[in-house]
Amino acid sequence: MERVIAGFDGSPGSVRALGWALGQARLHRAELQPWTILPDRTSATGEKTEEDLRRAAGDITRGYAEPRFGHGGASAGLIAACSPGDLLVVGSRGHNRLAGLLLGSVSKACLYQAPCPVTVVPDLPRLSDSHSHVIAAVDGSEHARHALRVAAEEAALRGVDLHAVHAVHWDSVGIELVKPDTDRLMEWGERTLDRELAETGVKARPLVVQGHPADVLTRLGAEADLLVLGSHGRSRLEGVLLGSTSEYCAQHAPCPVMITRDVT
Repeated sequence: MERVIAGFDGSPGSVRALGWALGQARLHRAELQPWTILPDRTSATGEKTEEDLRRAAGDITRGYAEPRFGHGGASAGLIAACSPGDLLVVGSRGHNRLAGLLLGSVSKACLYQAPCPVTVVPDLPRLSDSHSHVIAAVDGSEHARHALRVAAEEAALRGVDLHAVHAVHWDSVGIELVKPDTDRLMEWGERTLDRELAETGVKARPLVVQGHPADVLTRLGAEADLLVLGSHGRSRLEGVLLGSTSEYCAQHAPCPVMITRDVT
């Protein structure tokens, strides 16, 4: 990881995101760059001036990083600031007219278009920020395999356990002659996890859970320090830009969610 780029607009969500980005930069001994993208050269975000935002970002980073400013569209500015070797950190919501949305338009655009991994930090503060464990979502795809390796590094840097989670769920299409029972699904899941851990050489606590992946991962994220997913998973729509499970978790998970980039 070369740099940690953090979107900052002075909103409570961006304050939490920048604080998390500071910790991430220190873990990786990477450069931290807080970026504020102003809509034009004469206006500021909300009622705050550029000097206000510079001071606020400086208070959070405590001299670790120098705030940077750009002008134009927020998502386009943040994406342009990133390179493939960086990590982009954004809050789930920022200052906009639709602040009630689960995932702000800027954060969502960054998830889809940034050239590097993106971490979405949830809008609401957690009861505890103490490190517990990192979760990697495993489904047998190459994207998830890459995410598993990334999650292993993140867990090692934090000195916590890694949980490799595979959710077993059967989506019926109405033409199956035989629907596998729960025991058979769990058996398939255990074999998938064993194979992926053996192939990657990653040491983790394997956990097979019955339920839809999005629901399972969101629920387990309540007690995790970080949830790591690939940008795509195994689905009938391999060509979609971002997997539905990854997007759902970025919107709903109560912990920071890191979406790794396409490795093909």
